[in-house]
Amino acid sequence: MKKKSKAKPIIIVVAVVAVAIIAAIVFNVASDLKKEEQLNNEIDSLYTLLNTYPLDYEALDKHLSAVVTTDDYAKVEKAVKDYSADFVDCMKQFDELINDETLTNAISIENIKKDGPDFTETKKKLGESKSSLEKVLTDISDYLTEKVAMSYIKDIELDDYYKDIYKRYVLGDNLSEMKSARDEIVKNLNDVKALIENEEETVNFLVKNKGKWEVEDNQLAFYSDSLSKQYNDIVSKIKEM
Repeated sequence: MKKKSKAKPIIIVVAVVAVAIIAAIVFNVASDLKKEEQLNNEIDSLYTLLNTYPLDYEALDKHLSAVVTTDDYAKVEKAVKDYSADFVDCMKQFDELINDETLTNAISIENIKKDGPDFTETKKKLGESKSSLEKVLTDISDYLTEKVAMSYIKDIELDDYYKDIYKRYVLGDNLSEMKSARDEIVKNLNDVKALIENEEETVNFLVKNKGKWEVEDNQLAFYSDSLSKQYNDIVSKIKEM
């Protein structure tokens, strides 16, 4: 009597196990792709808000305070959002600065009548604004560097794959993108700094020549054409900005 072969059942078991393993791998890959797509969508949405000025701080706070992905993708998402949140804080300081009435009204007729001829309060506030702006300038210049950007994942346990994802989000395809962004922002901040310095120059000119001008019919009138010309030359720098 012939013995029955056990080869076929063994082959079937191996095949079933192989199918199960493949199915598990496919499921995990599909799951990872779905998570990565979810992360891409979330970061794209965040960057759309960051690239729209004036910034919508309420919408940004909502995005930055939530984590929508899981596992290592969540670590990447949180690191990107922590990095972005510090940038938003810098921009909040900048917006508060440029919306300050002292900056917009320093040499207006109303302020000249109110704080002239010594401009004690105006000079104090312009000095404070310039100091605040210089701090924002330093923070932004330091912030938009590869070293600082990568420091946000320094203490996070991540495989190289996820580190590369993070790097792609915060540095772009190459460092020239970050440099261009930094240069553009720093240029705008320096323009505001130049505005403050021109306003300081204007106010100091009025203080130096107090008693040689007056506000008449809501217009600044100098007692000599020479002083009037010097004043207009200084103010023209502001108008040309």
